[in-house]
Amino acid sequence: MIERNQMLSKKLLVGITGLAMVASLAACAPDTEGNASARQGNGEQNLTFVNYGGTSMTAATKGWLEPFSKEKGVNFKTDSPSDPAKVKTMVEAGRTTWDIVDLDAASGGSGCGVLYEKRGPEVDMSAVDPKYITDECGVPVMLAPIGLVYNKKLYGDKPPTKITDFMDVKNFPGRRAIFNYAVGGFEPLLVADGVAPDKMYPVDYNRAENVIKKLGSDLTLQGTLAQQNQMLESGDFGTCLCYLGRAALASANGADIGVVWDSAYFVWDAVYAVKGSRSPEAQQSFLSYVATPKAQAAFTKYQPYAPTTPSSNLDEVSDIYKSFLPAGHEDEIGTPAVYDARWWTENNDEAMATWTRITAG
Repeated sequence: MIERNQMLSKKLLVGITGLAMVASLAACAPDTEGNASARQGNGEQNLTFVNYGGTSMTAATKGWLEPFSKEKGVNFKTDSPSDPAKVKTMVEAGRTTWDIVDLDAASGGSGCGVLYEKRGPEVDMSAVDPKYITDECGVPVMLAPIGLVYNKKLYGDKPPTKITDFMDVKNFPGRRAIFNYAVGGFEPLLVADGVAPDKMYPVDYNRAENVIKKLGSDLTLQGTLAQQNQMLESGDFGTCLCYLGRAALASANGADIGVVWDSAYFVWDAVYAVKGSRSPEAQQSFLSYVATPKAQAAFTKYQPYAPTTPSSNLDEVSDIYKSFLPAGHEDEIGTPAVYDARWWTENNDEAMATWTRITAG
């Protein structure tokens, strides 16, 4: 966050003469609403980058922030977790302290042009797969599949083989888990309950609520993605509708887990430039940077989510991480369950409120 310059004291103003001097000082004074788009007096630009924290922040720092800072001379601060409601409050108050935010594409898209700046003409999107570009503001940066992850030790030679086994607590007993978030919460639960992957929309809220009630105390709703890693590595679970990037990290740390790729759910994140930043040029430059195959491959090296740039060279990504990426698992996946960003953009507020209501109890 760019710190505000201190206001000129009355004592100093009394000693100033000449209209030219007054005009010069006025031009250098900070915007009193906190949303001036300006550089600091020393010419440096500063950005506050926000994502969901933990290993994803480590990956963003090593893959994006450090190399971008070295190349462009931009200073970074970081914060977490991403919170669309906080962005809305900042922008409406005219006091933006976050500059770049990593969000699911629907949350970002629903605020495009209002809470987030549109991409400038200098942002080259040609390397990004067009099917992930669903609004005029964000740059899609990672494909995050959610699949059925299971405890190998618990199920031995009779493991789950299909997504609907998540609901079969008789043959596959044990703790169930899913991240407590509407996007990536509704759809995998519905598909696990037998909804065809290409029939997820519009989301059947009543059916999703019944699924949660049916599982009852067998289902754990995780407040953070870091909890997924902890659970997988501890072995204290049966099955999980988990982000496979998190499962890859757990596997690299010794977790004895397997993956059922059947009808895996595919969702993606994008990065957005928050309105009211004091470094708008740096914002757009950063969007340009993360739209490149090189930058996206660098992120995948540290956090095993697939890039949205098909030409990214993943030679530096470890074999363990690669085994949790969707490439090579197409036959096992069959018909994927694919996130409909446009539906979410139109229904985001209602869906989020409904998820909160049905999971609160």
